[in-house]
Amino acid sequence: PVGFQDRMKVILSINLACGYGVERCVTTATSLFNKYKNGEITELPAELKTTIFNTVLSVTPVTDEVKENWEFLWEKFLNSQQATEKVVIYYALGLIRDEETLLRFARDCLDETKVRQGDALYILGTSIPRTKIGREVSWRFMKENWASMTEESTENLFGFDVYVSGVLEDFSDEATLAEIREFFSDKMDTLGSGQRHTMEPCSPLWGTSPGWRNIGPAWRCMLTGSWV
Repeated sequence: PVGFQDRMKVILSINLACGYGVERCVTTATSLFNKYKNGEITELPAELKTTIFNTVLSVTPVTDEVKENWEFLWEKFLNSQQATEKVVIYYALGLIRDEETLLRFARDCLDETKVRQGDALYILGTSIPRTKIGREVSWRFMKENWASMTEESTENLFGFDVYVSGVLEDFSDEATLAEIREFFSDKMDTLGSGQRHTMEPCSPLWGTSPGWRNIGPAWRCMLTGSWV
């Protein structure tokens, strides 16, 4: 029988191959997914489910089939009662390279009839920003919805840490850094008077070039009031 370490090496190799778009791997993953979607098989190999889901939703260009696959997994997410399965699915859902679908996903995360409030910030911070288009959509969505989001979730500072850091940490240009600094310059009050902190102790973290590397730490400093 194949040992555990050998099995893990095989799984890792498959994950890397599909991640790099190796045709045979992508074709096999897509074939398995289609059988699953069409009811020819009732379950996918548990250790390959993440790779398969990620692969079929990462395909570009985004065709109608890719969007249909997204809709299928979204319905699976909504109907699943298994927390681990929902995590696997929502990570994959953020990989589609379609702005309209990602915006809809972000909006639906704020709908408590579809996504638990306790999960929404984690999905918004760890799923949608995983691609370049996802980061751009997420940043725009954050700016447009900050007021309503903070009004409803002022006590969930850990969730906001995950959300904001996840959206901002991979931006790598000074123009965006300046935009981020300006946006957050007056936003701490929106997290509630009990959590209000001055930005002054955090100023060394914003800094100058390559200041974008400090976005995550600077945000956390703004929450705690200390950068030490």
